[in-house]
Amino acid sequence: MAFSDPFDTNVHSGGTGAVTPNIADQFIPEVWGEAILDVFQQKIMMKNVAIDISPDVANQGDKIHLPHIGVPALSAFTQGSEIATDVTSGGSMTSDETTLTLDQYNVASAYIPDIVNVQSNYDLMSIYAKQLGYAVARGFDNFLHYQVANNLQGLLASATGAVGADADTSMHIQTTGSTLSQANLTSMMAKILKETGTTEGWNLVLSPAMYASLNALTEFAQGTQGAALGADFGRTGNAGSILGMPVWVAQSPYMSTNGGDVSADAAKGILAVDDLETSGTDDNDIVYGYAIHESALYYAFSKEAKVTASYRHAYLSTLVTVESVYGGAIRNADSDGERRIFALVDYE
Repeated sequence: MAFSDPFDTNVHSGGTGAVTPNIADQFIPEVWGEAILDVFQQKIMMKNVAIDISPDVANQGDKIHLPHIGVPALSAFTQGSEIATDVTSGGSMTSDETTLTLDQYNVASAYIPDIVNVQSNYDLMSIYAKQLGYAVARGFDNFLHYQVANNLQGLLASATGAVGADADTSMHIQTTGSTLSQANLTSMMAKILKETGTTEGWNLVLSPAMYASLNALTEFAQGTQGAALGADFGRTGNAGSILGMPVWVAQSPYMSTNGGDVSADAAKGILAVDDLETSGTDDNDIVYGYAIHESALYYAFSKEAKVTASYRHAYLSTLVTVESVYGGAIRNADSDGERRIFALVDYE
């Protein structure tokens, strides 16, 4: 008769108990938490193009109501007269708001045999920490990529592709394949300056395929001389700057995917997004990148990468789990003062 543990678990995170010494009671959450959180924070690229409002939330399900405020219109003032305010043109729209809800709760787990030996060996522990940290970081990044992709789909979709395959409309710029040309940059600069008057606060997020074309442009300033992607690329995803905007290379499941729908993949934190063509034909347009203002995207964590562990007798291993709780919201609309993202689209 095979031995089995009817409860299959003895839970410990330090301390002592009626379990075999040096198995469950020697797990040190501080050691694992620091290693995993370090990997997590290095791998999330989208935090660089969004605003963190984590201090305003505490638990899963919390909501933040974000007011709409664009670039307020100027009005001439005459001494002694009443100020003529116009809050309908880029100013504070008190009746409109965007709600950010902490509705994403994801976990990543791994069974670790002889955890005492593993956590006493930095190289060995790093194998587990890197994979657990990467799993939850990828889920968060994909969720923010989804916020952008879903917003653009709602704004640009039509029966014949991106807003009827009309070149360089208010919310997108037509590219030739994955090549970013000087003409594309000129069009983008004009749109950005019309909205905010400066490139301050704007970021350029590109697929790897479109980033490669930047090397042909003399205006592109490399992050570090002699380094093709800049010294910080491996850690942050930053690949230099152009037109005063930081350039980020993103491994987004919603960019450069040969058009078509993106199917959900829960194991990777990917949510489904329809393509930009709604008639069922083959006019699937490809988004290769976009310019985004920091005020377009918001996120908040109540848990970034919280580590817990339990010893599983049936497996003679410790189950280490990383929790991540967060939410995101996007603000971008096709109206003056509200345009905060411009997509780079190739017509198919």
